[in-house]
Amino acid sequence: MKTCKHLLILGTALTLLLTSCQKESVTTLSTLDTTDTLFGNTPPPAWTVSPNYDYSNSMTAVVSVDLTKSYSSTDNSWQLSPEDKLGAFADDQCVGVASPTDSLFFLFIVPPPPSSSENPITLRYYSSKLRNIFYADITFPFQNGGRQGSAAMPLRPKWSTR
Repeated sequence: MKTCKHLLILGTALTLLLTSCQKESVTTLSTLDTTDTLFGNTPPPAWTVSPNYDYSNSMTAVVSVDLTKSYSSTDNSWQLSPEDKLGAFADDQCVGVASPTDSLFFLFIVPPPPSSSENPITLRYYSSKLRNIFYADITFPFQNGGRQGSAAMPLRPKWSTR
């Protein structure tokens, strides 16, 4: 029964992926203010994945985002929101995007373009409450059919505003 639920969740994530992930605008990075507070003015990113990819080659990542430990002194009420986004990138090319399901992100990642295929996958998290983009402290290579994390043991990177 759990496997069916996870497949349903993964299918939903794939549907969201195909409709809501694009190359991140370079201007987003310049809007971050890391010297003042975590609260930014960054609008929700419009990340999309190129429709020219062969979706038979893919990998998945299950990621947990928790800012309460890192930033609890700033905002004790932080929590995930349905408007939050997690993006996977090869260089600045978006290769995956997901919204939270319960407390996890089920991220479907397509192969990076040939120009970025040697570079590791990085993760970026957009908090709709904090209106800011956070960057994960981990990277991993794209592996066809590969998997990073699971529902029982998700990736738990530390996040920073750079």
